[in-house]
Amino acid sequence: MDQWLCNVQVNGTLQDVHLLNGVIHRMVPAGSVSGWDAREMLMLPLFKDAHVHLDKAFPDQTWISRRRVTSLFEQFQMEKHLLAEIRTSQKERARAILQDMLENGTSSLRVHVDIDPEIGLSHLAMVQELQAEYQGILTMEIVAFPQQGLLRSHAAPLIEQAMQAGASIVGGVDPAGVDLDIERCLKTIFDISTAYDAEVDIHLHDPGHLGLFTIKRIMAYTEQYGKQGQVTVSHAYCLGEVSAQESLETAKQLAELDIAIVTSVPIDSAMPRIEQLTEAGVRVALGSDHTGLDAWTPFGFTDLLQRARRLADMHRWHDDARLRSVFTYLGSTASSFRVGDSADFSLVRALNCEHAAAIAPPREIVCIRGVPVAGRQRHLAWHSEQNKPNIEERFQ
Repeated sequence: MDQWLCNVQVNGTLQDVHLLNGVIHRMVPAGSVSGWDAREMLMLPLFKDAHVHLDKAFPDQTWISRRRVTSLFEQFQMEKHLLAEIRTSQKERARAILQDMLENGTSSLRVHVDIDPEIGLSHLAMVQELQAEYQGILTMEIVAFPQQGLLRSHAAPLIEQAMQAGASIVGGVDPAGVDLDIERCLKTIFDISTAYDAEVDIHLHDPGHLGLFTIKRIMAYTEQYGKQGQVTVSHAYCLGEVSAQESLETAKQLAELDIAIVTSVPIDSAMPRIEQLTEAGVRVALGSDHTGLDAWTPFGFTDLLQRARRLADMHRWHDDARLRSVFTYLGSTASSFRVGDSADFSLVRALNCEHAAAIAPPREIVCIRGVPVAGRQRHLAWHSEQNKPNIEERFQ
């Protein structure tokens, strides 16, 4: 593949960009060469979704009623009941989610896959099939996730089987609120992760000081097992519920142990103090969590740039520096393109990256290794016979 893109806004200037063999080969001032005219569209990096569920979605074409619940355990049961009735189309729904994510410029994702004695490893097998289907286009990490509770549902042997079957991360949920035994739950999680040389990613919804105490125990286990840089706490609402001083002290410890925090930027609950965590040196990332209609919410969506926009809006990040900063939570920076980089990017109609963060424009073209694979204007994008045998034929 050998292609010039002309009149592209990239790295803060208007340039002509040469794509060769899947990488950015050259960048020269606009007007230097002829080629496919980008009409001053802005080049943005592709995104990483740090937390998503592909096996929970409801069909878009049928409204499935939810009832009000009064506890997390009622929610668990309602989800299992509703999903059991629509399991036959699960893979098609998951595939549609992946395509939607790609259309929105997401190329890498961490997928939490439900595992419990009733469904066994069936959800894992489904996600692995899609992982193979999208190989070379989407990069997927798979978390073996005991949604019903690791101890509560007696899922530990199944989590081990999932690791043997190809999952790469050991999951967990609310060691206190769901499993009712913080120490036993965390020891089991870290024992399995050590046995399979795997990372850890724990859903933590428990509030206030209960959640904070759980984080302190996660930090202790991380240090004890030598898992620095390999542990993530997802949601961590408690870090936005305790005092700023308490969360700051915890943030400093999280940074020392290189424990990451993932948030979906919720508007219906507290969320971690993102600026505080970032200033303390904690790795923070955004995830979709809910991708559309599901048993938990009818308000899910997969567009990470929209989620980053919500983050900036909620925190009143009106200045240029903080608007640019949202891209770091999406796994990239807004002006990181260099010669030699893989030609993975999207093109959008925006004045600059700050403007893109503010308006979250549609992705006009999404490109993987120089090949247009998605976007509203993909049908108008550059093409060559060399592209078709590898990636592009999947999207005809």
